[in-house]
Amino acid sequence: MKKLGKIIIEHSKVVFALMMVLTLVALYFTTKLYIKPGFLDLLPADDPYVQVYKEASKSFKSIDNIMIGIEGNKEDIIKYIDAISSKLKTMDGVDAIYARNPMDFMKKNIFLLSPDEQQKFLLKLYSSENIVDFFDSLNQMFETPDNGYHISEQEKRQFNYILDSFNNLLVSINNNDIEAVKQNFQGMLFGKEYMISDDGKFGIVIVRPGISFNDLNRTIELVNKIEKVVKDEAKNYNVKAGLTGTAVIERDEMVTTERDMAITTTVSVILILIIFYLGFRSFKFMILSIIPLITGIILALGYAKITIGSLNIMTVMMGAILAGLGIDYSIHIISLYLELRSKGNNVKDALYGVFEKNVRGIVAGAVTTAIVMGIFMISEFPGFREFGIVLSAGIIFTLISAITILPILLKWFGKSFKDPGKTFVIDYDIKKYRMISIILLVVLIIFSAVKITKVQFEKNMLEIEAKGLESIAINNKILEEFELSPDNTIFISNNLAEAKMLYEKIKNVKVFSEVDSIIPFIPETEKQVVRLKNAKTVKSLYVEPINFDMNKLKNELRRLNFNMLKASLSLNTFGYKDLGKKVNEIVKSGIINKLMDKNYEDYLAVQKTIISQINLLKKDLNDSEFITIDKIPEEIKSNYVSDDGKVLTTVYPAGDIWNADFQKEYFKILDGLNVNNVTGTSLLFYKVVKISAEEGKNLLILTLILIFVVLLIDLRSLKYSILALLPMLLAIVLMLGIMGWFDIKFNVVNIIALPLIIGIGVDDGIHLIHRYRREKNLREALRSTGKAITMTTLTTGAAFGSFVLAKYRGFVGFGLLLLMGVIFSFLITAYVITSIISYMESKDNKESN
Repeated sequence: MKKLGKIIIEHSKVVFALMMVLTLVALYFTTKLYIKPGFLDLLPADDPYVQVYKEASKSFKSIDNIMIGIEGNKEDIIKYIDAISSKLKTMDGVDAIYARNPMDFMKKNIFLLSPDEQQKFLLKLYSSENIVDFFDSLNQMFETPDNGYHISEQEKRQFNYILDSFNNLLVSINNNDIEAVKQNFQGMLFGKEYMISDDGKFGIVIVRPGISFNDLNRTIELVNKIEKVVKDEAKNYNVKAGLTGTAVIERDEMVTTERDMAITTTVSVILILIIFYLGFRSFKFMILSIIPLITGIILALGYAKITIGSLNIMTVMMGAILAGLGIDYSIHIISLYLELRSKGNNVKDALYGVFEKNVRGIVAGAVTTAIVMGIFMISEFPGFREFGIVLSAGIIFTLISAITILPILLKWFGKSFKDPGKTFVIDYDIKKYRMISIILLVVLIIFSAVKITKVQFEKNMLEIEAKGLESIAINNKILEEFELSPDNTIFISNNLAEAKMLYEKIKNVKVFSEVDSIIPFIPETEKQVVRLKNAKTVKSLYVEPINFDMNKLKNELRRLNFNMLKASLSLNTFGYKDLGKKVNEIVKSGIINKLMDKNYEDYLAVQKTIISQINLLKKDLNDSEFITIDKIPEEIKSNYVSDDGKVLTTVYPAGDIWNADFQKEYFKILDGLNVNNVTGTSLLFYKVVKISAEEGKNLLILTLILIFVVLLIDLRSLKYSILALLPMLLAIVLMLGIMGWFDIKFNVVNIIALPLIIGIGVDDGIHLIHRYRREKNLREALRSTGKAITMTTLTTGAAFGSFVLAKYRGFVGFGLLLLMGVIFSFLITAYVITSIISYMESKDNKESN
């Protein structure tokens, strides 16, 4: 290294000019560098989820949704839904709005759209001539099907709403509330018009954007526009409204992380400046150290443009990471330079001394860190591969800048200096305290080992988000009220025949809360033939309400009471206990018994209302036209069928897709379906996390092996290589122990701290051992090197540890783990490794004597 130092010092102008030319060239390429914020860029291009997502985005503009959650009373929510739907439909970037069911189409085609088991009930209902016939038809509704109950999750929610409407209908009849009778009769027959919770206090509107969510910048711009309209309009209707969905949570993440980065960067810079001044007592040397750091980062960014062309959402943080790591090289160089100058060496001799005593250790430390990052280059996962290419090269470039530019700057501007004093110098009687240090570490390791097995991975990825986010609260509210996750999964079929096969396969899958498909709108032709005959039979029957027998009415009510009890038992038998319980509660409420006590005149008014409603429904009933794809209204068809004939089927999970337990079950069942052409934002995120976990584990093991090999080559000693590796390994053990004791969990963000701890944690040991082997004096080596490794620990801790101030909980965990890792590595190096070397020295001296 002394020869390299002579070349750089003796030819400083040429070397500096060469580095500046390279930096200017790199700066040109850096200006051409762009960021690809899409998550698709993190996955292999040939991944089936990615391919289907891209194809689907071409056919349907967007396959993802934004959900609006609305809180208030039912009447205000309905008015708001109508108003906001009209406004958003005209907004640029919005492709479709799902706000209400197509009631006109459903009323017109109720016979064609209803399953075979409901045809008998509909025939009886639409043929009713009086209130007795009406209750007779209700009895038909509660008769157990011949093959028992087989209810999907989607049908279960519909049945639940029908039961609520049925109960409300009975109550409104008992109360002689004619308007409520009309409303609840329609609700019992056609289900919900609006997506409103059972208690009427929460509603949702689904917005389908006209852009792909992979275009993150445009997506965030659209989310902000939609949110402004949603919030402004909510004030006019006395409701509270907000957004949720993957895109909204992503937007909130970006806003939160930008705020966090501004705060943590400011705090870390202030702390680093303070550390620099305390350590070197000079702003000049602080500025001199920053110049090669900036140069190295520019070279790294230029290299990224030439090799990759862009940065993704993982590599975009490279500048911050390189700043945290690259400053260490300057600290080691300046620390020794000032030490040698304080001892009376002139500028050149001090610089030669730096190259002779320090640069090899700096290079070895940088190479091990570069290996940690570079090992990711062999990954098939583009996110990891690009991370490895950019970060490993960045570390080498910051290293080259530090050992070329900084010595030249010190030669030109470092002639005058202040005595830096003893701040951060480590000087203590190693032999006196070595036993205490080792015993203390052993005790801590034992305590840590007890709890290492308790360390878990965070099962709910929403737990790493900032607390108090409205998007997360609305997401949870939708899960609570509707038992569905806003994060959908989509299937693409090439034609209607494929879509029908798919629908039959997935409609009863238990992890799907909602299967949104065009297939239920197009029944099979043979079934439509029979159902059209049924519709024709009742359409011609326009009746005037006739007198009825009160005794017969009471008999129907008793029969209804009995049939509902049987239905409750049957539902329980077939595993639908919630529905069985609800049916039983209606009977136990005594509402049917109350109806038996009503007088004849009251029933006449109710009868008139119900029969007139039936006559109105029959008037527009379709009894002649088959439903074909061409007959479906465009506002319905456009939601499912693209211009090129592709058919979209959307399913909503029945649980929290970000909860690892439900996620595991969800994807296991999804894989078991053996269905092609499936994708979705949540699936893509799941794949990113899955690949990261699988490959990350293997890459970390390989990294440790390669670092050990590099140490063997560099130190040419097995025992010293093990000693250099020991601080990092023991630091990780202590960190895992603390995580176990305090229930700190790994997650998809803070787990990135592990490779950084491996790369950083080994540096202190390398520098100490290099210096010791050259000085042959352990205390002198520690006194000299200790200051540098103390300062690098503090600056690294300031750079990454300031993340604990973040709102985004993923950053907090990341900063905390990294802070623990670098501090433990430093303490073990300074107090335990020195103690072990001290014992080795004593043994060697004894043997030599």
